[in-house]
Amino acid sequence: MRIGVVSDTHDRGEAVSEAVRLLLEQHVELVLHCGDIESPETIRLFKPVPTHFVFGNWDKDRARLAAAIKDAGGTHYDSFGFLELAGKRLAWVHSHERHQLRQLEHSDYFDYVFYGHTHVREQHRTGKTLVANPGALFRANPKTCIVLDVATGEIKPIIVPVPKPPIPVIDDPHGSVVAPPDSNPA
Repeated sequence: MRIGVVSDTHDRGEAVSEAVRLLLEQHVELVLHCGDIESPETIRLFKPVPTHFVFGNWDKDRARLAAAIKDAGGTHYDSFGFLELAGKRLAWVHSHERHQLRQLEHSDYFDYVFYGHTHVREQHRTGKTLVANPGALFRANPKTCIVLDVATGEIKPIIVPVPKPPIPVIDDPHGSVVAPPDSNPA
């Protein structure tokens, strides 16, 4: 079984759409979202794949988000989620409450603990627990998520390319093209 893990989507629809597309290409069967969703519009983008969400510090209207998650066929958990898949115990949290992440990480109960909030992809092992942050789809360079193969334990980072906005080109009254320095409008 393959699962995707994302975090800190912060209403970035283009990045979320691309991440979901890439995760489906990797044949993920479900996605864990480590919080900072922000709006129901973002949740709807996860509709193609069963998604389990936790709330982060930017998820202010939790009742509205919970309703959108239900409408999209997803599942929500308040501060942390827990699933057992293929005999492995997985937990995920946003981690803005650092003590909660430390408790999960040091419990020696989980095989995997995923977290967000820092916008930085990393992974390390604490005892039997592999702890991983998938990175973020906002304020991260590059934008990343991860795929976990639960059977083999392999974690694969996925870089999510997001198209750059077009360079503004302004016609001046004399018919020449004006563009910012070091840009190439062609």
